[in-house]
Amino acid sequence: MPYSEEAFIQSIRKCMEVARASGSERIVIGSGMKSEQQLRRLYPTLPHQAFVEYGNYIGETLKMAHELGITRVTLGIMIGKAVKLAQGHLDTHSRRVVMDKTFIAQLLREAHCPSEAIARVDNITVARELWDLLSPSEAQRFSNVVVHHCYEHCKPLLPDGELTILLLRNE
Repeated sequence: MPYSEEAFIQSIRKCMEVARASGSERIVIGSGMKSEQQLRRLYPTLPHQAFVEYGNYIGETLKMAHELGITRVTLGIMIGKAVKLAQGHLDTHSRRVVMDKTFIAQLLREAHCPSEAIARVDNITVARELWDLLSPSEAQRFSNVVVHHCYEHCKPLLPDGELTILLLRNE
């Protein structure tokens, strides 16, 4: 069965409408099951309907939240999508955008990570390998920089709302 982007985006809209109708104080959006499991642990009192999967359509989902008058949104994101979003790609599908190692090196420099870690970026094949290059304190600084860039691209899509972005680790 062929995949329909339009149908998937419409399913996100329906889920967002149900989430709003649930009366939840916050809507929590994540890319899929792994991120949702982590997010549910962080927000255990929210109803099931408050959790919505965005797949790759972060921008579309945040625009919908604004259109629907949802004012408190948490975006859970893993590092692979986060480095794409930090660069301004609101649709993170691999058909449209690939991991940009030059941009990642720039983020690492911005986070004041060591030159050895920056030099090893060329050797990674997936973004989650970044965690192996960094000490815990370096990883925290890097995470802060990535989230800051993501926020700068996402916040304009939810101008009247509170946006929380959580960088999740692959479990």
